[in-house]
Amino acid sequence: MSWKNIKLIFIKELVGTIRDKRTIIAMIIIPLIFYPLLFTGIGYFNKVGSMKSEEANSKIMIYGAEFAPQLVKHLQDSEKIEILITEDDFPNKLQNGDIQAALVIPLDFKYKIEQEEPGKLILKYDATEAKSRIAQKRVNQVIEKYKGEILLQRLSRLDLKEEFLTPLILQEENIATAEKITGSFLAVLLPYLIIILIFAGAMHTAVDITAGEKERGTIATLLVSQISRLEIVLGKCFAVMLISFTSMVLGLLGLTLAFLSGASIAGGIEGVSFGISTNTIFLLFLVLFPLVGLASAILVMVGIFARNIREASSYITPIYMLTVLLGIVSVSQG
Repeated sequence: MSWKNIKLIFIKELVGTIRDKRTIIAMIIIPLIFYPLLFTGIGYFNKVGSMKSEEANSKIMIYGAEFAPQLVKHLQDSEKIEILITEDDFPNKLQNGDIQAALVIPLDFKYKIEQEEPGKLILKYDATEAKSRIAQKRVNQVIEKYKGEILLQRLSRLDLKEEFLTPLILQEENIATAEKITGSFLAVLLPYLIIILIFAGAMHTAVDITAGEKERGTIATLLVSQISRLEIVLGKCFAVMLISFTSMVLGLLGLTLAFLSGASIAGGIEGVSFGISTNTIFLLFLVLFPLVGLASAILVMVGIFARNIREASSYITPIYMLTVLLGIVSVSQG
């Protein structure tokens, strides 16, 4: 076995792959340009939509307003809340978006509050609509404030301090470092992405330099040369490995840029910081080499077995679906 011949085949296949415009588009343009632009656009439009929903007033329809005048006054005095006091049927208005929520105050609400019993309120909203969820949040805030006032009045009548209701104060401190948080996050998502990117990056090249050469009739030139079949296979495998590894790295880089750009525009992820050490990156790539080699060997083997590109694609499709399934299993297992 001559490493010189293996290197010759390796360079030949590598140059041929790089000359293919489809490979350049799949390896560079899509991961490094399309992904960041896509996620940036998603983050931008999500932020714009969220800002519009937050700035708009919430129309709240109240039934039985006369049974809780103080609560109604609190709602009327709140910003971003527009009160509609009516006896109209609200389900259709809520579904049509004419109102964002409906507050139902029972007949005995005032009596129960005066008797120091819990008064029941019914808040109806549409959880599938962003504006309705915002309205529900705003009404809840007002109700919590009103509930606190009632509680203070009851404590005052009993000559008790507010601290009476807080016998314990729990202070929570997260000892996890940024690197550990990153590791926990990547442990769930990264295996799925890596498996998909490795196979996606290797498939086109592996099929083209095996079944594709059979179809074009160029494989016969190699077989009649002085280069052994083992050297041909190894040279092709190494070329597929490099293309697959490069595609995976660029894909991960593009997805990272896409995630960071989209998250930064959308306002970031509250309470989460990311950090990863050089040693972790080194160990990650060290573990990936065997996986890249295995995927490349499988795809080259399938390409050699197939008689043409169409047949190779039909064989590789179930293998690719299996890798997607394995990735989904890795995510579901956490």
